[in-house]
Amino acid sequence: MFLAAVTAPRAQQDDWYYRQPLPSLPQQLNGVIHPVPGERPPNRLEHVRDVFMLVRTCWRQAPRGLSNSGQVTLRMSFNRRGEVIGKPQITFYRPGADPNARDPFVNSIRTAFQRCTPLPVSERLGAAVAGRPFTFRFVDSRSPQRFL
Repeated sequence: MFLAAVTAPRAQQDDWYYRQPLPSLPQQLNGVIHPVPGERPPNRLEHVRDVFMLVRTCWRQAPRGLSNSGQVTLRMSFNRRGEVIGKPQITFYRPGADPNARDPFVNSIRTAFQRCTPLPVSERLGAAVAGRPFTFRFVDSRSPQRFL
């Protein structure tokens, strides 16, 4: 009887703990994309970080004749099947040294998403990220400037 009285409050505490809702993902998911030559894309996306890794492997920098393309920030969402919802929006552009580099730079990003989508998301990841905004910041690493 004494043992039951001592353990009852602990059981109530544990019950309270397990009834709490699980923490959710942040409202917006952010990542910086620098191309890495020779990196292999994941076959199936199980984690949010895998989405950024896949986009990084799909992106090839702007055409070689151009240098210092700058950086572009793109905002978009995916549905649970990994397809793009709506039209991606460019929310920021920082020009590089070459003023004519913007269009080829943006086209290289557009081509990367055509190559990667629909994302091969797992059922769990698709349910977790569906409708959440992703922000991808593409940085031309050939640039002599350092972008933070």
